[in-house]
Order: sequence, then structure tokens, then C-alpha cells
Amino acid sequence: MKFSKLIQKYADKFAQLFSVLSFVVIILLGIVLLIQIAKEIIRLFQIALEPTTSDIYLMIDKIIVFFLLFEFFMIVISSLKNNGHVSITLLMGLGLTALLRNLLIIHDDYKNLILNIVGILLLIVGMAIYRYFVHAHIKEEDQQQK
Repeated sequence: MKFSKLIQKYADKFAQLFSVLSFVVIILLGIVLLIQIAKEIIRLFQIALEPTTSDIYLMIDKIIVFFLLFEFFMIVISSLKNNGHVSITLLMGLGLTALLRNLLIIHDDYKNLILNIVGILLLIVGMAIYRYFVHAHIKEEDQQQK
């Protein structure tokens, strides 16, 4: 009996240690992402202000990279606010924006275009079902507990 309590005690200590370490790593990741976002903004302004640069595809590429980094940064912020948890609605929204961003890139390949459109439609339907059934159920439980 004492041995199992001792193991549980050390397991709890390791869980707390790993929780703190993961929190620190998420903060470091957020700092790295913020630095990369600043670099991308500077590069974007440099491309936009160069009078000789007429390469619109390079600018679009930099904008897409910026939004990718920004979305990862939003996941880090959400994770820090919610004790390491990221909401499913945030992840579904990020998936939707990723598919929309991909839709801008692959406008020549019709097969992938159709697959992206179907993916967007499925995500929108999934988000609506989640909000109507699951999210409303969670709100009702919260109101009943109050």
C-alpha cells in the first residue's frame, strides 16, 4: 500500500514538472513565432516598397507565410490562456482558413480545387453541427451548474 502511494506521489511530481516544462516550451515557441512574424512583416514591406519588384507571386507567398505564422501564434496564445488546451472551434477555423489559403494557390489544378471546395464545405458543415449540438449542450450544462 505504501509503495503505490509513493509511486503516485512521484508520478504527480513528474506530471507537475512536465506541465511546467511544456508551459515554458510553449512560451519559447511563441517568442520564436513572434520574431518570425516580425521578420516576415519587414520582408513584406521591403518587397512592397521596392520599385523594381513586380513579382506579385513573391508578395503573395510572403503574405501566406505571414498568415501561417500568425495562425500558429494564435494557437500558442490559445494554449497559454487555456492551460495547454486548444478549442476545437479554433482548430476547425484554422483548418478552414488553411483550405481557403490553399484555394488561392492551386487555381490551375481542377482536381485539387474540387477537393479543397469539398473540404471547405465539410468543415463548414462540421462547425455548424458542432456549434448546434455539442457547443449548445456545453452552454446548457454551464447554465444549469450556476
